Amino acid sequence: MRVSHAGVLAAAVLLGGGGLGLYAGFSPHASVPPVDASAANRGPATPAPEAPLTTATITYRAPARPEQPKPAAFPVPPAPSQPLAYAPAEPLPGVIDAAAQPRRAIQIKSAAGPRGLVILQIGDSHTAADFFTGEVRRRLQSIYGVGGTGPVTAGRPHVGVLSASLKSTMSPGWTYQSLQKSDDAREFWLSGFNAVATAPRETMTLTAPQPVTFDSIEIEAVSRPGGGSIDISLDGAVESSFDLASEKVEPIVIRLRPQRGPTDRVSKIVITTKGEGSVSISSVAIYNSRSGVTLSSIGYPGATVGIVNKLDERLFADDLRRINPHIVVLAFGTNEASKPKFDARRYAGDYQRVVAKIKAALPSAVVVLVGPPDGAELPPQCKDKAREAAVCLRAGEPKPKPSPASAANADQPSAECVWKSLPHLESVRDVQRDIAQRQSLVYWNWASIMPSECGADRWATLSPPLMAKDRVHFTIDGYKKSAAQFLTVLIPIIEKLRASPDVVSNN
Repeated sequence: MRVSHAGVLAAAVLLGGGGLGLYAGFSPHASVPPVDASAANRGPATPAPEAPLTTATITYRAPARPEQPKPAAFPVPPAPSQPLAYAPAEPLPGVIDAAAQPRRAIQIKSAAGPRGLVILQIGDSHTAADFFTGEVRRRLQSIYGVGGTGPVTAGRPHVGVLSASLKSTMSPGWTYQSLQKSDDAREFWLSGFNAVATAPRETMTLTAPQPVTFDSIEIEAVSRPGGGSIDISLDGAVESSFDLASEKVEPIVIRLRPQRGPTDRVSKIVITTKGEGSVSISSVAIYNSRSGVTLSSIGYPGATVGIVNKLDERLFADDLRRINPHIVVLAFGTNEASKPKFDARRYAGDYQRVVAKIKAALPSAVVVLVGPPDGAELPPQCKDKAREAAVCLRAGEPKPKPSPASAANADQPSAECVWKSLPHLESVRDVQRDIAQRQSLVYWNWASIMPSECGADRWATLSPPLMAKDRVHFTIDGYKKSAAQFLTVLIPIIEKLRASPDVVSNN
């Protein structure tokens, strides 16, 4: 692995994802020799149980900015008379407004000292779109302060993968690899996607809506034989060049730290490919470990909880330890509930394995299980006008009588076109609830905030609607309402963490 410089840089190659390594300092005008991690660390031949992960750390000098006061952990937001960076929206009727909670500075204690609150949510399309988690993030940050972005999936690998923290724009030459469609998990970090470019001058731009104070930026990538190289620019200035060529395929982490310490801010990160060779980028993360709330959302459209078990265990554990969340939220169940055949025992085993992996990497983290919301489906023959006219029947209501037109035209309403709840929703919730009870985890039933009968259909027919026409996903208003209610679960956990005298770091 080689690290070249741009501007005033000091480079370090760390083996083991954060341990001590060889440091090589460079002047701004000297030629930068290759830094060979394997040769530099060659010593007595001691066999290792497995190959260590590789992290390259690059420290740069940002343009001079006025010195800012050192932020306190979980800073108090401005008084209501002052503008907030993330101004709370008007609360929906009947929804508890988390922004109305008492505004006060809090500290999450650990052996390493107080730090900002970190939450990681892993889930399906409800999480991937970042509408639900984005509103949770916005409301929490309006109370406790803005942290970093945490990891954001590189690029736009799927129409349902979005981020409210960093907007991604890409040049046309990028393609995508997906863990869900791959038989080899060894090239995938937690994001589950790789953005791949093979030509020079392809760009990936990530832009924050507001400048983000940070103490490190991490880019998860994959090096390989014949790998290309990249320039990394922050707010228009090229801060580093990195070569992704290596002797074997190897997931790596490129870490940038501000030389002055955690007082710098960044608004735009641009990754530009150089020369020929394959470049694979998995995620980009901005970390502010000292203060505020960082809520990372990692979602896989169409996935079940089994996708987490498909991740490489070593890479998954490394991701968890670097993100180091106080709270991990698992939000799966909709896709499991829609499967024609559902094996509750097998599902329980899959889910418990995921929880066990999280607890092994993060023994002090609070794990929250989110049960699936209500969702409904129609028979496949119900299309177009018949779909629009379909209804959901509550207990005791008769089926609509078929009309002569419906028998002659499949587009017309028919007695068979009735919205019905996804077949295994209750079984999925029972499994999740049982795991939470037996392992002393937190459980929240998303469906509890919806009508008990025909919940998805009734929310879809409100004005404005809270459910999308597919009766599976929510509208923006529906996700906002759901997020506000979820905070009634999260905020007590946060306050308990703040008050605990014996909280320790996961690292």
